[in-house]
Amino acid sequence: MSSELERLKTAVREELADLWCDLNRAQSYAINGQWSIQCDNLEERIKNLTPLVGATPWDEIQIVLLENGVYQRIHADLGITVEPDMERVAQVRARISAEAP
Repeated sequence: MSSELERLKTAVREELADLWCDLNRAQSYAINGQWSIQCDNLEERIKNLTPLVGATPWDEIQIVLLENGVYQRIHADLGITVEPDMERVAQVRARISAEAP
């Protein structure tokens, strides 16, 4: 594989990671923390790029998107199976909760 193609794939993977972060932020800003038009737009961009490079690893995704199933749903819509370790996610959530003031 050419180094130029590998650089392009790396750039797409980095963009996907940023889009997931943006989606997490957009969802938190949405009315009642649910969903918004901005979330729809970000989801569409994620769905356009994911088939090109595969699923972003679940351990690079914001915990809320794993807990609420958004990560899993978007990939299911694409016909891609993802299996986050929800036990590990729960452990991380417990640590975060224990550290909260």
